[in-house]
Amino acid sequence: MTDIRFIHNPILRGMHPDPSWIWDETRGEVALVNSSFELIPGLPVHTTRDFVTWTHVADAVDEDMARRLFLDGVADSGGLYAPTLRRIRGQYVIACTTTRIDRDRAIAAGLGDELSRCDAAGGNFIITADTLEGPWRGPFWVTGAQGIDPDIFEDKDGTIWWTQTRPAVDSHWDGQTEVWTAPLDPDTWDIAGERTVIWRGYGLDAVWAEGPHLYRVGDWVYLMTAEGGTSFDHSEMMMRAFASDGLAAALAGFERDCTARGVVIRPAREGERSVLGEYDRLFRACKRNPVLTHRHLGSAEPVQCIGHADLLHHPDAGWMLTCLGVRQTLDGETGDRRSYLGRETFIAPVRWDYEDVSGSSHALPGEGTDPGWPTVAPGCGRMVDRLRVTVDETGRAMAVAVADATVEEAADDVVTIGDDVPSIRVQAAGGYRFRPVDDMDWSGAIMPGDVLMLRQDTRHYITVEVKTSQNGPIAVVHRVDGDEPAWDQFALRAGEAVGLRLHGNRLDVLALPLEALPDEGGAFLHDVVPGARSRTLHSYDARFLSTEHAGGFVGCLAGVRVH
Repeated sequence: MTDIRFIHNPILRGMHPDPSWIWDETRGEVALVNSSFELIPGLPVHTTRDFVTWTHVADAVDEDMARRLFLDGVADSGGLYAPTLRRIRGQYVIACTTTRIDRDRAIAAGLGDELSRCDAAGGNFIITADTLEGPWRGPFWVTGAQGIDPDIFEDKDGTIWWTQTRPAVDSHWDGQTEVWTAPLDPDTWDIAGERTVIWRGYGLDAVWAEGPHLYRVGDWVYLMTAEGGTSFDHSEMMMRAFASDGLAAALAGFERDCTARGVVIRPAREGERSVLGEYDRLFRACKRNPVLTHRHLGSAEPVQCIGHADLLHHPDAGWMLTCLGVRQTLDGETGDRRSYLGRETFIAPVRWDYEDVSGSSHALPGEGTDPGWPTVAPGCGRMVDRLRVTVDETGRAMAVAVADATVEEAADDVVTIGDDVPSIRVQAAGGYRFRPVDDMDWSGAIMPGDVLMLRQDTRHYITVEVKTSQNGPIAVVHRVDGDEPAWDQFALRAGEAVGLRLHGNRLDVLALPLEALPDEGGAFLHDVVPGARSRTLHSYDARFLSTEHAGGFVGCLAGVRVH
């Protein structure tokens, strides 16, 4: 007996960037990890059986590991970038990079030796665990790594490959990067062979080829990369190399062939090699690239910046893709596109198509044949708001497809994920506990005696609290926009609490009766619905809290000061 459920994109709302996922055979679930930048704890792990309900099972980086990863004191939008989650030789492995470290603070904290190991690895590390819930071991610094966005891939011959992106040497355009790979020693987690440059971008002026992932599909090894930067030109490119005996054998065979033909591909760095010549290259690109983007949809498209994707193969539902995207507010008067929630996690079904000699396209034919190329969200070619998932009697996904717009759904198909109590901290605002702002029309309120902060970064935030004055209670608002702090105050009625509402490009200061909030004791952020029981004390232009105004890579957090 089967049932129908509906998936609503984004599946993880609020700041959940750079998703990476696997099908976990041991659990019979999908497991997904996200970047967390400067947030502590970090690298949240979610699982699902049906792609609808997502359970937060762990944070791979706890307080102690965060200290050894130098998250105390990292600059805004620094910290943990672009993890890759894989299962390698019976254990869970996350490859990641820590960035924008406060070196003086690390040394003063007695972490000088750890910092030296971090430097030797270019900030790149691995953590491991026997279960997703942990404990997670590490960090194991990957000596010899260079760049960001690491991928870890175990090939059919048992070789483990470390792949990542770095700035290109002798670049042909500003922002050109190169993707390189090398064998990795699973006992020491050190680079254990020559670095080989395998890609430098799909086309002329292809900036920021990054977020690489290697996959084996049949006899082929596929390379998927993001290009165009993580803003409006973001996109996903797909390349592949025939590697029936393993990637190592394919690299060696390519070099033998070049030598036999008198072709010399000179690497840009001494002690490395390259399989990316002017006319000869191991990885060949899909002619349909990009396989996924929203950059062609124009400024009116509400979901922008689609990219930084990862594939998985579900044993029943087939191939799926996850990626980041940004829901934006379009200013009708100025045409400005503003985002407040940061990068969120989206998913879509994938079908593999190949072309026969007549040019006709067909579905993946079977083992031992050419898999062809991935088609994301067949029939749409873009991220869609809603997907239809068929589940079996145990609740496990059996098939995923784009939902027919005419099909109605039950209200309880919409699943909300999140804790009522803010549990994330940021060192620069250590007196608060936060949670991501996760709705395009978000509102929250606090009890008198608490302080509510809506934060983009250390130079762009707002706080509101209730204070007493000679004329009665007042709402005190502190706004910080770069070097322009401002204070405002508004009269309250007896027995009123305060809150904030972020919607469109407006930020409202709310007053509402105390009885509208449950008295649970302690510092809590309460979700509220503006309406008859609340009144707006003042409305500000919210754009100082947007990612576009503040810069950086994160979204807004809402938090309450702890007592």
